[in-house]
Amino acid sequence: MKMPLFHDKENPKCILLDLIFINIDSRETKQELSRNNIKPINKALNYIKISLIAMFYDLDKSYVVSELNNSEELRKNFRFKSKLDYNQLSEVFSRFSDEQILEFVLKRLNKGFKKKRRKYRYILLDSTDISFDINLKKRYYSDEEMKEKGFKFGYSSSKGYYIGGKLTIAIDYDTCQPLTALFYPGAVHDSKIFDNALNELKRRRILQNKDTLIADKGFTSYKNYELGLTRYKIVPLIFPKENMDKNKILNRLSYSLDCFKDKIPKKQVYKNLYRRLKVLLYHWKDYKSIRSKIEDFFKFMKNGVGYSKIPVYTYKAAAKNTFLSVLLAGLIVACVTPDNKELQCLAESWKSNTLFKKIN
Repeated sequence: MKMPLFHDKENPKCILLDLIFINIDSRETKQELSRNNIKPINKALNYIKISLIAMFYDLDKSYVVSELNNSEELRKNFRFKSKLDYNQLSEVFSRFSDEQILEFVLKRLNKGFKKKRRKYRYILLDSTDISFDINLKKRYYSDEEMKEKGFKFGYSSSKGYYIGGKLTIAIDYDTCQPLTALFYPGAVHDSKIFDNALNELKRRRILQNKDTLIADKGFTSYKNYELGLTRYKIVPLIFPKENMDKNKILNRLSYSLDCFKDKIPKKQVYKNLYRRLKVLLYHWKDYKSIRSKIEDFFKFMKNGVGYSKIPVYTYKAAAKNTFLSVLLAGLIVACVTPDNKELQCLAESWKSNTLFKKIN
């Protein structure tokens, strides 16, 4: 038996959802939808709100629509003007690409966070497995069917084999704002995603020269240290593996050719980046507590306000649902503004109401 949908205005979590819906129903949100050609706006917005409710209460979307249609009070509380047709809304939302939804999510989150710019920005990069709600023991998928739906097999030590994808997110350390997100089918190795993630941050004008990017051992490769330092002009603090020689990493780094072509000498810039990387690399264990912030964000997004398994039938739909999970988690973090310990508490115990005093 499914839990009935209710909205208690005295419950701190319901107050939080009210704040999020005020944000979502704002003029800025509708403008952002229009800029990304997500139209008709009202129907797209209704589907997004239904998805956020379903993730927030861990319910099926069609069941949420059924509960809303049966209660005028619920529709009023969740800011819906009339009854909803789930099939119609799903058809409208299926027209949009995952790139459109990602662009909308990141631009909307950019307006929801307060800017805190230090001299050198700390950016945290990490990936997590996203499995689809598919029971491989009951259903066999042929190679043709897998290709048609865009599915790929992945493998992890905790899940074993699964059908799903990999979500890579970069967040700002100070604000915990998601800066960019990449979603790949299957289980792409982190080290192969590194260049694409940095290129995306650079394209969005987020990654600036002399910033520090912190990533775990999965992104480790000699090439990635060189890419970060020479191409993107940042300090790439990728935690080294136990068998890696730190001197070998540093010895492979050299000046890029543009240092000798430009009239303005860039040697000093690279020397400063090299010195900072050398210091950080030999003391990388001191930055474990800093990198743990993105792990807590992932845990909160998947176990707290998202789906541990995405209930979809195509890769495109899975990517869009995953990006909406990032939106919901980001909006909650923007409202609560937790520090490291509080974010960990959110990730481990979403049922606790102790943090919600901040939003009253």
